[in-house]
Amino acid sequence: MVNALWAAGADGVTIMGQRLIATSAVRCVGNVLLLQGRTYSPPFVVTAVGDADAMRERLGQSYEVSLLQQAVDRFGLTYRVEDSSQVDLPAYDGALDLQYASAAG
Repeated sequence: MVNALWAAGADGVTIMGQRLIATSAVRCVGNVLLLQGRTYSPPFVVTAVGDADAMRERLGQSYEVSLLQQAVDRFGLTYRVEDSSQVDLPAYDGALDLQYASAAG
């Protein structure tokens, strides 16, 4: 879902109120989400700011989102897309330094 939102030109995205940046790693372990040193359990809330029509269209075209929707139907999960006229996303508050990558020289 997050990749589809970025591909649709989202200006900003949060998961569970945590602002994502280009180096954010969203990891799932079972049904637990690991994000920026914190763990989250469902239900997960993803919020995006941008062109709502473009984002909704891209979500509808995404193969990965279609897999999610199949799981929703199969296992009785919840998936809902809502529009809001005003959304405030918090600033990113994590580290900006790459911790495990370095330039070869």
